[in-house]
Amino acid sequence: MLNDEHLKKLLISHTPLIDVRAPIEFAAGSIPHSVNLPIMNDDERRQIGICYKENGQAAAIALGHELVSGTNKDQKINAWADYLKQHPEAEVFCFRGGLRSQISCEWIRQSGFQKTPLSGGYKRLRRLLLNHLNESPFPDIYRLAGFTGSGKTSLLSTISESIDLEKYASHKGSAFGSNGVQPSQVTFENNVSLELMKAKAFIILEDESMTIGKLTVPRRLFKAMREAPMFLLTLDTDQRIRNIFEEYVLNHDEDFFVSGVQQISKKLGGKITSQISDLMRKGFNDQKILENHREWISLLLEHYYDPIYQKDYLRNQKQIIFKGTAAEVSDYIQSLRKKSIPVDAF
Repeated sequence: MLNDEHLKKLLISHTPLIDVRAPIEFAAGSIPHSVNLPIMNDDERRQIGICYKENGQAAAIALGHELVSGTNKDQKINAWADYLKQHPEAEVFCFRGGLRSQISCEWIRQSGFQKTPLSGGYKRLRRLLLNHLNESPFPDIYRLAGFTGSGKTSLLSTISESIDLEKYASHKGSAFGSNGVQPSQVTFENNVSLELMKAKAFIILEDESMTIGKLTVPRRLFKAMREAPMFLLTLDTDQRIRNIFEEYVLNHDEDFFVSGVQQISKKLGGKITSQISDLMRKGFNDQKILENHREWISLLLEHYYDPIYQKDYLRNQKQIIFKGTAAEVSDYIQSLRKKSIPVDAF
């Protein structure tokens, strides 16, 4: 049986994991670097659960073998074998390391791969990640801040010490931040916890609000973020407008933006909301070039985003330890790296 330190090493090394739980369970919460290759689909799981409650374990097991048999069983074994051919080091787990993973591994062994269930299963892995998130000391934290369109996400992608919360939330953190279907809160927490587990001397996070779309930054981490020193990324307004056009306008349609404006209409006020919406519609009716969208982007920055950020930066003024362009911030972070390297490393 692996102890917790071995499990941490397994997670940190990105060991592939085969999660044999049902899809509905996987969607509710998954472990980083796991793939869902279930032994039962959602309906089969539901039927077996009812049978277990009404007739006991033996009857439920018998029903399971009846439901997962023949071609259905062969398809599942083939899916596991195909994955293991590509990832022979993969571990197999179910919810607690019980019957589902035991039977899965028994069938997997029939296809030539010697696998045993990961002890404790998903429940143990989740507890390990949650305990790290809630109890383990954080490395030094720095916040990367900047007005909308200043290129924070782009800069973060070049910093090895960064944790991109928006990437794991699948949302850019604003009324216009939708980026597809967001994961569950549990999956988000598990991914963030693993990134913290992997961190060394320090980490850099984008300055976020507590909510990113429908998800919430874990309370303890958010508190540490708000108390952390800050780098302020600077960029002129014209380039910020260009960045917003290239990152958002080129990748979304008119309905996406009009809907987003409606979400913040109370803060904008009726007159500005109407003006921005009209300019948006006109811009999207014309050729999708920057000049057709510059005015409404500018109004949105002037009347909504910039006042919010300006107020926040004034409130956090004492925590701002560096201001500069992306290149200057990168150089400053490099100086932090040098300070964090132990003398005996040379």
